[in-house]
Amino acid sequence: MQIPASDLGLQVQVSHGENILVLGTGEFVWEPFLLAERLEAAGAQVVFSSTTRSPISTGYAIQSAIAFSDNYGLGIPNYVYNVAHQQFDRILICCETPASSVDPRLLEALSAVAPTVEVITYE
Repeated sequence: MQIPASDLGLQVQVSHGENILVLGTGEFVWEPFLLAERLEAAGAQVVFSSTTRSPISTGYAIQSAIAFSDNYGLGIPNYVYNVAHQQFDRILICCETPASSVDPRLLEALSAVAPTVEVITYE
């Protein structure tokens, strides 16, 4: 039996061909990336991205932007780029803070992109 490199999201099950966005938060990207690899190996179609503090204007390569507050409670603006114009079956937001720390505005915006939005934590 192979031991997973990360125990984040071990409970997550996927369907073959399911279109999933795995979204890391800020610098918490390595463990979410490993989760994305694991889900892809299980048969899902996976896109990986992360939130950022960096403001970027839309245009050219940046087709869409979502703005929201950080999940650390500092009130720092954060962004997700090139997600709002796409469609997914499911979005997994991975964070190292409690699920309740994710800005409801982000959850609402992502709900327009996927029928299922889940927050994956170590809680």
